[in-house]
Amino acid sequence: MSSYERARWDELQSHWGEKVARRQLMSPRFRAALGTAALASKDTASKAGRAVSEVTPDRVKEVARHALDAALVPTVKGVVHLLELINDWVVELTDQQAVIDHHQNKGRDVTCLKDLKELDLQLLEEFTEGMVLRWRTLGAAQGASFGALAMIPVPVVGSLAAITLDMVAMQALSGAIATRICYAYGFDAGDPAMRHMIDRMVVRAYRNQGPKAGTVKSAGAAFSAAKGRINWSQKLREDHRLMAAVEKLMKQMGGGGRVPVKNARMGMPLIAIFAGAGTNAHVLGDIAKQARHYGATMLLAEKYGLELPPNLRQDLDTEEPIEGGDER
Repeated sequence: MSSYERARWDELQSHWGEKVARRQLMSPRFRAALGTAALASKDTASKAGRAVSEVTPDRVKEVARHALDAALVPTVKGVVHLLELINDWVVELTDQQAVIDHHQNKGRDVTCLKDLKELDLQLLEEFTEGMVLRWRTLGAAQGASFGALAMIPVPVVGSLAAITLDMVAMQALSGAIATRICYAYGFDAGDPAMRHMIDRMVVRAYRNQGPKAGTVKSAGAAFSAAKGRINWSQKLREDHRLMAAVEKLMKQMGGGGRVPVKNARMGMPLIAIFAGAGTNAHVLGDIAKQARHYGATMLLAEKYGLELPPNLRQDLDTEEPIEGGDER
């Protein structure tokens, strides 16, 4: 074991040990509820995705040509391009030859994934270095775009369709990122242990989707309801508390003067954009981070006959989701 591998193994032991300590702070009932909720969210989103994923992109393109709100036409076109980019990324990330080509271009004697396991871990992690920042950045762009899409005042591309598209895209990207990292450490994504990790990463991607989806949906509903309104009403404030909260904040910042409905309305796209950008940046970056830790741990354990951390062995044996969400 090289000095780099030894230091990395120690770091990984600390990482997984901290996860055990955090998990022990949660009651068994809470852990069970968390896992059930995540799996239920995944199942619901998957069904919704199958129902609309094939038709929505074409309809988005149609709306881009006939949108009622001209200011949002660039947003729709941008989302169309983003969907195409996501598709290209998924194809690229699930191509194991790209990993092999990288090492061959570096002059390394590699012809298949198995050969990668003979390389020092430091050489393998040259390939995965920078992935976390890259996917945080793409996640922010993707989340912001779909958050803006939810503002389109046309039912077929409104908040529900935008949220569904967002969840389908996140599912595809989560699995693809985890697959690429499997390949990077010399593992076949079809291997049962790696398949387990990929499935867990996809489940992780849904854990933060609920609050974000609720915020985007509320912002989209308020944006549509306030269109053309001049005066506030008690019903408008009660039905759209998110916009009422923006009104209150703008009053405080403006010294207590009246806030026109249209001013508060224009805050809704910003809220949807920030909610989408912040959540998706964190989720995709965290998936890349946790998958790197998992891949490196599995590789070193296999390569040197080391014992896996107890929580990883438990996850493989019991189907319990891998916990995470930290910034290490």
